[in-house]
Formats: sequence, C-alpha cells, structure tokens
Amino acid sequence: MKNKLLAIGLCISQFALAQTDSLPSFQFEDVDSTPVKRYASQKVLNLSPNRFISVGYEYQGGFSYNAGTQADVTAARGMRVVLYTPIVSTNKLILNLAGTYWRTSFPLVQKTLNSDPFINQLQAKGTTSFGINLTGFKPLNEKNFLIGFVSTDVNYIGNVSNIDKRALTVSATGIYGWKKGENLMWGLGVSRTYRMGRVLHLPVLLYNRTFNSQWGIEALLPARAHVRRNFNAKNILLAGYELEGNQHAIYGTNNNWYLQRGEIKTRLIYERSLYKFWWVSIQVGLRANGRFTVVNTYDGKEANEVIKPTLGNALYGNISLNLVSL
Repeated sequence: MKNKLLAIGLCISQFALAQTDSLPSFQFEDVDSTPVKRYASQKVLNLSPNRFISVGYEYQGGFSYNAGTQADVTAARGMRVVLYTPIVSTNKLILNLAGTYWRTSFPLVQKTLNSDPFINQLQAKGTTSFGINLTGFKPLNEKNFLIGFVSTDVNYIGNVSNIDKRALTVSATGIYGWKKGENLMWGLGVSRTYRMGRVLHLPVLLYNRTFNSQWGIEALLPARAHVRRNFNAKNILLAGYELEGNQHAIYGTNNNWYLQRGEIKTRLIYERSLYKFWWVSIQVGLRANGRFTVVNTYDGKEANEVIKPTLGNALYGNISLNLVSL
C-alpha cells in the first residue's frame, strides 16, 4: 500500500513540474524604471530665508537740504510692511503675491525762508507708497529656469483723497537662469525699474553662490549685492548694498510735479531666529543720495527738472520682525 501511494505521489509531482515548465513567460513593466523629470529648485544652500510677513521701522539720521531754501532734515523715518502669500507652490511652478506699504516722514528745520512750496508739502505730508507685486519661478528642467516679477505701486505726497493715475508706477523684471547644483544659480535678464527714482531699463544679473557652510554671495545686480556669512542655521550676517526709490506724484502744491527719489544704501544686516520661523532683522549703514529731484513730467527728462536740491548723506538703521520660510 505504501509503495502504491509513493508511486502516485511521484506521478503527481512529475505532472506538476511539467505544468510549471510549460507555463508561458511574462515580463512585467518595472514602474520604478520610468524616468522622472526633475526640476530646479529656487534656492541654493544656506541662502537667507524668504519672508512671508515683515513689519519694520526705519530711521535715518539728520541731513542737510539746499535748493535755494536751506533746511536741516532732523530725520527721515517710517513704517515698512510687506505681506507675501503663495498662490501656487509646486515643483513645476511657484507664484507669490505680495502687498507692500512704506511711509516716510521728513521733520525739518528751515534755515532760510525762501519760497519753496515743495519742502513745505514734504514736511507736512511725507512720502507714502503702497503696491502689489507678483513673483514667479518657473523651472524648465533640472538645470534651467525662468523668473518673472511685476510690481504696480501707488506713490504720492499729499492727501490720499487726491490720488489719481499719476501716482501709479509699474516695474517688471524677467530672468533666464542656470542652476549649477545646490550651491550655484545664476541668470541674465532685463528690468524696468524706478529704484533710482527715474524709470530705467537695464540688464540684470542674478548670482547666488554658496562657497561652503559659512560663506556665500547673494546678488541681483545692479539692484543689490551682499556677501553672506552663516554662523549657523539661525544666525546670518550680510554685508553689501541696495538701491531703493520710486517716483512720487506731488499733490497740494503743483499737481504736475513729481518727486524722483533714489537712495544708495551700503549696510550690514544681521538676521537671527527668535522662535521657530519668527526672525528678527537689524540693518545699519549709510544712506547716500542718488536722486532727490522734482520734475514736471512723468518720464522725468532732465530738461524738465524744477527743483534739484543738494542732499546730505545720513546714517540709518532698520529693524523688522519677520515670518520666514527656510
């Protein structure tokens, strides 16, 4: 009986093996082998953090004003607020919308009483700017990217009730760039800007470079450039310069006038984490006058200058509290 059972088992085994060997061969696609397109990121390692909320106060020390009327401006000071919100945030496209508000007052003491309606209006009302801007980062692949920036600002001296289209300025920048790894990204482009008070069309160079864990460069020439020193992940020191400014419509004295204000700031910036994503930023430096001219046409041709004062330089400081994204 045992021999019969053994014989039957052997037959079944041979049958099963024969069936197995005769099965057709199938090849299954390996889903992991499908190539995945990679995209360049918008940052290099150790770059200073992006700001989503920034509330700051700037104070410039006293300086002289001389345009026939002589005066000592005792200070230039005011609030600066920036609010960013991401609209799209994917590996294929990043879009950020921002709102800005800058206010500067100019208390002064006049040395001479020559007729100068502009300086009286400047002292009474100061300068105000608020605007909306859109920034986009579009990676084309792992090595190339596009950056676009458009800003619409309302800038004026006078009462808000008087604002019209003359107070409007539009700036824009477009850059085509190369990402050379996690430590270097650079690009070339063009810009329409009011940073020096008068509308300018300029070539621009983006250059963000990290040399090691401590040193790097952050630059968007000619607008700004800084050498970066990373002490650790929560302490950063920047040394460099930035150009600032815009064109302000003047209301209340002569409604055909504009102030073209441009500043060159050489500075040190210390940024430090206070708690998680809340950082403080402290700036100290020298504000040099680039342009502070009253003109009577929107495009600000030099032949239409009405008042061109001599303006002294000033030491300045700026402190802000920021909600950042690392």
